Amino acid sequence: MYQLQISGQQDGFLPRIVAFGGIIIVLLSVAFLVFMIFSRRHRNRLVLKQRAMQEEFGKQLMQAQMEVQEHTLFQLGQELHDNIGQLLSSTKMLLGITERKLQPAVPDSLITAEDTLGKAINDLRNLTKSLNSEWLHQFNLVENVQVEVERIRTARQIDVSFASAVDMLPLEPEEQVMAFRVVQEAIQNCIKHAGASLLHIDIRLEESVIFLTISDNGQGFDAADAPGNGIGLMNMRHRIRLLGGTISWQSQPGKGTDIQIVLPISTKDV
Repeated sequence: MYQLQISGQQDGFLPRIVAFGGIIIVLLSVAFLVFMIFSRRHRNRLVLKQRAMQEEFGKQLMQAQMEVQEHTLFQLGQELHDNIGQLLSSTKMLLGITERKLQPAVPDSLITAEDTLGKAINDLRNLTKSLNSEWLHQFNLVENVQVEVERIRTARQIDVSFASAVDMLPLEPEEQVMAFRVVQEAIQNCIKHAGASLLHIDIRLEESVIFLTISDNGQGFDAADAPGNGIGLMNMRHRIRLLGGTISWQSQPGKGTDIQIVLPISTKDV
């Protein structure tokens, strides 16, 4: 009788141990899964945080570079205005005096020299204005693209046209400077490497997005074999990425190139 009772207790004890062990295993499995989920979320947060820090560092680095460049350009502008500008103006004045003394038999070469010098002085004034820090803080991409277009037309390097749906982009001046450098790089690539005879620049706004297109009829290239690691192209991508936008190239051999820049408009810019 006693042995049967012990045997019955043992028979009931073993299932409880097995059940308890199963519960422990299930709990450990759940704990492990929870740990893995939280670990992955923590890792993802760290990756996002590092990415944000890298982007912020890039912005701060670009800002520091712009501040250093701004100071250097301001000093250069002052030097050009105070020294070279004054020398050119004095030379033009002397040419004018000589021209009046030679009246009425003024050589054509002297008239041409005075006109050329006048244009050089005007270009120098525009340059010194562009190097001024106050000018940089009031930077207007649309106006400066128009000036760049007029400069190319004067040099007769290429037939260029420009169309803009707005007079001023809803961006901070520093952001417009960065975007303008990208446009300049694209224009120079077209003139130097594309062998194009026509270039068109277009700016338009759609809701909260700016579309900036630069198209040429040059020799083009195979987009699949595009040289994407050149310093110029890398700088263009980097600047547009800092602005939170995208840049892409559409091209085929013999059919020209279209550069599409898309920039978001943040609420602080509106």
